[in-house]
Amino acid sequence: MMKKAVILAAGSATRIQDGAERYIKNGDELEAVRLGEKMAARFSNFPFLDFQVLNLVLAGLKKVNIVLKPNDRFFTEHYSEKGPILFPEIEISFSFQEKPDGTAHAVYAARGFTGGDEFLLLNGDNNYSTRSVSMLLDRPSNMSGMVGFDIAGFNEHTRARLKSFAVIRTGGGRLVDIVEKASDPERCTTRDTLYGPDNGRAEVNGILTSMNLWAFRHGIMEACGSVERHKPRKPGKEGEFELPDAVKLLIERGEEFRVYYAKEDVLDLTRSEDIAVLDERIRGNLADAVTDLTERYERLSG
Repeated sequence: MMKKAVILAAGSATRIQDGAERYIKNGDELEAVRLGEKMAARFSNFPFLDFQVLNLVLAGLKKVNIVLKPNDRFFTEHYSEKGPILFPEIEISFSFQEKPDGTAHAVYAARGFTGGDEFLLLNGDNNYSTRSVSMLLDRPSNMSGMVGFDIAGFNEHTRARLKSFAVIRTGGGRLVDIVEKASDPERCTTRDTLYGPDNGRAEVNGILTSMNLWAFRHGIMEACGSVERHKPRKPGKEGEFELPDAVKLLIERGEEFRVYYAKEDVLDLTRSEDIAVLDERIRGNLADAVTDLTERYERLSG
């Protein structure tokens, strides 16, 4: 069974800066967000990234590597000092992306941690359910996997930014294509039979997004290290090494990606106004996680 996970948390966090002070009143927390560690924003008194680590613990993962920027300090200190007490079930380590050069480049930074083993990959600025994480752990060992999230499960705030997400196309339960920032996502509607929780089957007729929840075999690191730089998305700005291009390269080489279906409200921390939305969602929908984290933090003073 897969034991390792990599969390991508090295983004520049530029979009959350505008207006962050309206929602974050704690000085240390705001400073960390200003320096780019937006997952330091607290919800129900806990850093956002704690909820993600907790999900990995509950799913049975044993090692997690967080990819950060070289100068990031909040999470290296937070988890080095408190991690063994808060999350004794999982070993937390760090890799560093030397410069912001795309998601494939960030994944490649963790190659020393993965060491040729299969691993789970997820975004640090999203929060997925333990059930979605667990689906990927049950996949066949001879293929990679991903979760396709039905936008019908998203809250209205997140669904409104659909055109900024990557939508997917499937065939026969396998990933066929990833369309980044589709201008007409309705044209990518999935009509397929996909696997769901406990390897059940779901008849799907909807728009599915990739929210970067993947199960990779060893080939992904070579693909991330050899993929070509994507063409610039904005005039005057250099293109980056992007994970969807590495995945497409693997598919061209014959790798199969089983797509698992989920219809849930994936939390997304991108802009400052997301903070209020996430605060409400976490208090309303993640009460068990808040209780669990509360009990774990009590150990620090015990």
